[in-house]
Amino acid sequence: MNRRYPEFAASLKRILGAEGTVEQPADLAELDAVVRGFRARNIDVVCVSGGDGTLHAVLTAMVAAYDEAPLPRVAILRAGTMNTVARGLGIRGTAIDILGFVVSRHATGSMPTIRRWLMGVDHQLYGFLFGTGLFAKFLDVYYEGSAPGPAKAAWLLCRAAGSSVIGGRLIRQIMTPYEGSVEIDGVTWPADRWMMVMAGTTDDIGFGFRPFWKSLTHPGHLHVVGVATMNPLAVVREMPRMYRARQLRGQGIFDEAGETLVLRSQAPITYALDGDFHQGGTELVVHAGPAVDFVVP
Repeated sequence: MNRRYPEFAASLKRILGAEGTVEQPADLAELDAVVRGFRARNIDVVCVSGGDGTLHAVLTAMVAAYDEAPLPRVAILRAGTMNTVARGLGIRGTAIDILGFVVSRHATGSMPTIRRWLMGVDHQLYGFLFGTGLFAKFLDVYYEGSAPGPAKAAWLLCRAAGSSVIGGRLIRQIMTPYEGSVEIDGVTWPADRWMMVMAGTTDDIGFGFRPFWKSLTHPGHLHVVGVATMNPLAVVREMPRMYRARQLRGQGIFDEAGETLVLRSQAPITYALDGDFHQGGTELVVHAGPAVDFVVP
């Protein structure tokens, strides 16, 4: 949790009482040390105060610290700008309400949870939503200028859909294809230029769209979607099916569940993971990771 909010931290401490502690790591090195301390103390519930990016950083640190051991339960307090993962899990309420629920249920030993599998990139970073090409570029534009938030994301999505119809400036700006091969569980898909390649281990990407629904019907697998056509209208036409969690079937669109996705390109691969941007090498291995049990109030 960020050090800039002492009043918020004080409120969390009051709710926790003797049930737990509030940690405020200033950087990733401190975060790693804090999480190693959780394991040493046998902490059984970790509450994450932040949004998707914070959750991604904490879970990455947890996988490293716990190695092959089961991870503790995780409660997302929904204190970030974007809380896509929390909303997809059906988690509602304020950070104070959620923490109060965790404390009360921890005392009784009855705490409802829902299981999701992490997705790892090169066994180094862990999250739930991965993407290259248009998927990553859309987020890049989203974080430019005014402060990000659900309203801005919805407006940008509508603008992108409209821009795709007329071939406008916005769609040209975010149409940065991924050029390389896509292999899932040893089978190479038949294209080498992609509008985008994306994968998820949780179904909901926001606004009710559920392109990764197979991650729920195939536990421990990624749901991978590749769009080989350069026509953005092909994606727009598939949006109703994404909303209804149905198999995508447009021309040049590949939709499959698997355990391992491998991308190979002649250039370093830029990708987004849970809203954070990363530059990888010329080969990326995206794999199903360990399970996480999330507390759902």
